[in-house]
Amino acid sequence: MPVQLMPLAEDRFDAWREGTRSRLIALRQESGMQVGEDAVAQTDAVLDLLLADGAATATSSILSIGDGAREIGSIWLASNDGILFVIDLAFTSPPESRHHDDLLAALVAMARDHGAHRISLSLYAPDSAGRAFVEGRGFTCASIQMLLESLPRRETQPRLELEPMTAERFSDFATASEAAFADDLVASGRYSAEDARAESRRQMKLELPDGVASAGQELFTASVGGVEVGVLWLGVRTRDARPHVFILDIEVGADQRRRGHGREIMLAAEREAVRLGADSIGLHVFGFNAAAIRLYESLGYRRTEERFLLSV
Repeated sequence: MPVQLMPLAEDRFDAWREGTRSRLIALRQESGMQVGEDAVAQTDAVLDLLLADGAATATSSILSIGDGAREIGSIWLASNDGILFVIDLAFTSPPESRHHDDLLAALVAMARDHGAHRISLSLYAPDSAGRAFVEGRGFTCASIQMLLESLPRRETQPRLELEPMTAERFSDFATASEAAFADDLVASGRYSAEDARAESRRQMKLELPDGVASAGQELFTASVGGVEVGVLWLGVRTRDARPHVFILDIEVGADQRRRGHGREIMLAAEREAVRLGADSIGLHVFGFNAAAIRLYESLGYRRTEERFLLSV
């Protein structure tokens, strides 16, 4: 008999919510995505936003996963913009391969019933049960959150120079960065072209409301021998009440690639992070960008969270 998905009984909601809260906090902390009270605050914010009306929240579906008379887990779903989101998948007993296959078949049918054409699932690094579900079932990695902590002490001499980006250079940079990010969103499979342009524009305005002078933002041009070879954009955040740097954009000029400049700019980002008092750097990379992923991992960055997509 295939697994059954049934709405979670209303009188079980509070216990499910508390269990899910504890699970997500632990996964965030163990993965390094957030630490300490940061993980607690972020988890609570997500739960409050997505379950604003508790068990009656119309935009969320919380289902128990049954195998005959035995419950083997739960799944939390939401649907929006043609995507069925698996917000959380938790098994209370070790699932068999057939359970994964049956669950995927049920999700595909549900997605089609809701007019969704993709299934999205995010996994923290320690979530081995979730990874067993996606592996070998047609999912592709759409994006990855990565972390370098603590910053290594490298015995290397700088081969390029970072200079604060000028207001004149910023105009061209902002236009190109916004367009490139929109293209990447489309290539990742997460957005249509129109939605990608809107999302890229939204994020640019959010991060850089005052252009190159925006608070908490550090923008640079990278040069070798007086020739610009690339750009670097860092956002200054906090992590466990300490400064934390997030790489928002790194780009090597089209005519300057395959010369090691990307690695040198990443090393320069480490030096800037130290200057800013940080001992950790985070970044986001799209799953299709295999060369960038190899570079980051060679420098010691590790994956904290990955988003997977499946077309249905």
